Amino acid sequence: MTQTMSAFLSRTEVWVFALATAAFLTLYWAFRGAPIGQAADDEGADAPRASYRDRVIGAVVVGLLLILGGAYIALARSLLWSIPVFAIGFGLVLILIAFNQRYRHASPALRRTIDLSNTALTIALVAGILIVINVLAFRYGGRAIDLTRERTFSLESLTNNQLKSLDRPVVFTLISGKSPLAALQSERIQQVLDLYKAANPGRIRLETLDPYAEPEKYEAISKRVPGVAVTQGGGVLIEYGAGEKATHAVVRTSELFDLPASGRVEDQAALYESTFHGETVITSALIALREGKKPKIYFTTGHGEPSINETRPREPGIGVWHSRLAATGADVAELNLIETEIPADTSLLIVVGPKTPFRTEEASKLRGYLDRGSPALMLLGSQEKTGLEELLHSYNIDFGRGTIVDRRLSAPGRPQFVYVPMTPALRHPIVDPLISRFVLMPSSSPIRILGFGGSAPVNMKVRGTPLLRTSNFSWAESDLSKRPVEFDQGPDEKGPLTVGVAVYDTPPKAEGKQAEGKQEGEPRLVLFSSPTMADNDLIQEEPTNQDLLMNAIAWLRGRPDLQGIAPRTHVSMTLLADPVLRFRLIMVPTVMAVLLVIGLGISTYVARRE
Repeated sequence: MTQTMSAFLSRTEVWVFALATAAFLTLYWAFRGAPIGQAADDEGADAPRASYRDRVIGAVVVGLLLILGGAYIALARSLLWSIPVFAIGFGLVLILIAFNQRYRHASPALRRTIDLSNTALTIALVAGILIVINVLAFRYGGRAIDLTRERTFSLESLTNNQLKSLDRPVVFTLISGKSPLAALQSERIQQVLDLYKAANPGRIRLETLDPYAEPEKYEAISKRVPGVAVTQGGGVLIEYGAGEKATHAVVRTSELFDLPASGRVEDQAALYESTFHGETVITSALIALREGKKPKIYFTTGHGEPSINETRPREPGIGVWHSRLAATGADVAELNLIETEIPADTSLLIVVGPKTPFRTEEASKLRGYLDRGSPALMLLGSQEKTGLEELLHSYNIDFGRGTIVDRRLSAPGRPQFVYVPMTPALRHPIVDPLISRFVLMPSSSPIRILGFGGSAPVNMKVRGTPLLRTSNFSWAESDLSKRPVEFDQGPDEKGPLTVGVAVYDTPPKAEGKQAEGKQEGEPRLVLFSSPTMADNDLIQEEPTNQDLLMNAIAWLRGRPDLQGIAPRTHVSMTLLADPVLRFRLIMVPTVMAVLLVIGLGISTYVARRE
């Protein structure tokens, strides 16, 4: 008997009927002015009979409950089945209101019923319109407008490029943890995964797994993917491909969030701050799966180049850029050309700000690497000799004299820290995703492209095209020691000046025909004339620098799907409250609201009595 009663009371329909009955009795009492079985207020001489009035009030309440029932059916069952219920409810209430308007002044109960019904219908109509607009905007309005401070409901272009170019199915399985904190974290991860699926619903499938509620499924997945067994606090299983050939990656929840130092939410103050790296880590894992074999990217060393392992912003190094490269699935290492040859499996060679010149034998190794069609990225200037001037000249690149300054587009008090705009005037896959943004190019030098703009090239097999040009207010200053720094006609070169160049092979049919702005052939070389533009502190000050460098690497590797802006770090702040404060936060607004209603009621009563 107890089990039967428990099963009966657990049915949703029972509670819906009970709530509907309670709502009917409450509304009937409110409209009539007295509960069932008691006499209502005295009516006027022209008022209808009490039995008629009670039937009208009961029918109006039924109509309003049908409107609420239609809303429940639309949410719980089907929008199509809710339409007849809505129509009957609205129609019944509207007919009764229109037919009983003549008794408005004679019967206080009917006047109250008509006024409250009009208000309810107006609220229902406005709510319905807003819901319909929201549904239409969600289905047919295109990309949603994200107004959150940290772009919580937006994916960066790097992620979108990856998802839209998928050639195999991808399954994301969210493995939930058991603690309250894990539940909150799973909700945030689910939001990101929903955005992934929306970007390519045909290729992406989402699943959830509760190890405690589904132990058999969890055990089967753990045997197939051993890494799942170490996700005690939850995580995400990424499966790229289908069947036995599918590759897997497991991302633990602890990798997605930076927790406070104590690791316990309860130990923190009322303000709890956590940093979410979900999009960055998940996208990086997906890229690594798609890459299969990790590409080898080497940074030259042995000439005073900045360290790729130093990530502290105030220390000289390019560790932030190194971390971003590693996150895209690349195997990054340093390479000393004095001690070893350039490995044959090198995907890209990078030279950043050498302080001492390359030796002749090192330059010869670099030339041989480039001559066999392998790409390179260089961050060099003309302030110091690099030993690579002849090599660059053979690829139709020379440096001009001086250091570029700009009195308008520069850091305050540092005119040589020039901001270079990326405009539609220079179109190239490297800069196209960053149009209308600025890159910080400190101590940069002017670059001259031989064979571009009327000059004769020295190597007909390659072409160069400008990527970045400074503003019209810039110039190449020949003497930075003078004060104030001003343009001098003659020794100084007037802007705009080129500070970024892309070099690519010239197709055989087009040799000897330079066409400005036309990119053809295989990528060979990208040169930026600011040796320090990749330093940690500069990337922190201007993140576009790293975005530009990543786009250059993607173009050199022939991987346009890796181009885009870096996923941002999302910071969520949650207010923690002890039981006393939680009680106050709930009760104070509630009591104030009740007192406000009572006060308005008393004011209305006094005003009407007067």
